[in-house]
Amino acid sequence: MATATILPATTYGEPSGNYDGSSQDWIGDAVQAANYYRGRGSVQTIMFSVNAFEGIMYLEGTLDTDPDSAAWFQTFVYGDGSTVPLTDYHPETVTGNFTWMRIRVTGFSSGTINTTTITY
Repeated sequence: MATATILPATTYGEPSGNYDGSSQDWIGDAVQAANYYRGRGSVQTIMFSVNAFEGIMYLEGTLDTDPDSAAWFQTFVYGDGSTVPLTDYHPETVTGNFTWMRIRVTGFSSGTINTTTITY
């Protein structure tokens, strides 16, 4: 079993990772998914932990080997983009032979993304 951080802790207004501290929309770095090493399977568990989060996180996957030129598609949507802050710890199981996964954030207008991890 392997666990990786798919999106680091990020607080609205404070630069972190690919987030510049002011954008509402950005994309996290790609991380290896269950099928990166052939034969590991197709089940990934994603853990979302947020506090007073306003925005939407799209879990995206690809079957391609190169994440920089990959064709990405949505596998799960977390949050609804409403102005009601969301505080939650939510596991989600996603099935697919993905080689890479990433989080695309849109409408980030307040709160903290505590952690988002992938386990396979």
